[in-house]
Amino acid sequence: MDGSAEISETRPADTTDDLPRRDAAMARRIASGDVAAWGAFFDQYSPWAYRFACWHLNGNHADAEDLCSDILTTAAQAIKGFDPRRGTLDVWLLGLARRRLAHFCRRHRRECPLVPDLDSSEPNRETSLSDPWEEASDQRDSVNRALASLPQRQAAALIGKYVTGFSVEELAGHMQSTPKAVESLLSRARAAFRSAFQALHDSGSGGKNRD
Repeated sequence: MDGSAEISETRPADTTDDLPRRDAAMARRIASGDVAAWGAFFDQYSPWAYRFACWHLNGNHADAEDLCSDILTTAAQAIKGFDPRRGTLDVWLLGLARRRLAHFCRRHRRECPLVPDLDSSEPNRETSLSDPWEEASDQRDSVNRALASLPQRQAAALIGKYVTGFSVEELAGHMQSTPKAVESLLSRARAAFRSAFQALHDSGSGGKNRD
């Protein structure tokens, strides 16, 4: 697993049946302005949010602190929309963190980290012979747009598996599912991602000049 670290490493040892209830209760308390609930959320997730930011921003601690603060502040504002039926707080926060990372990189005019190859195939080395910087930028934008076009649960599964590095068993726990169901979800998500990515590539735009 890479330096982004597991988001769940500070998670209490709840059973799978306990997690939806605990997460939903914490979300409701934070949304209602419960300071103690927010403090517990902050203590549990701020170390992970900082490591996530530091890893994806190449160890720039000042930028990582800014992004970490943005992730947690946005989470506090958006948590009223958390739906435990769509996954745990871990999965929800991971998706939010990825979106805030993309926003941070756009705002600071810096390259957003590219999601690893979801098809586990060999890279096309011929593309690097033209304009590597432009090719990487176009591919990165297409990957992010393809992920954004997927149902949230499919996108969360792909990000959890290929970006954060969760095992299928860990994803099953986070997503309130079984390993077999997660394998099936990942298979559908990979197929949907490839179709969306190919459609962007075939359009010739690669997502350029779009907001």
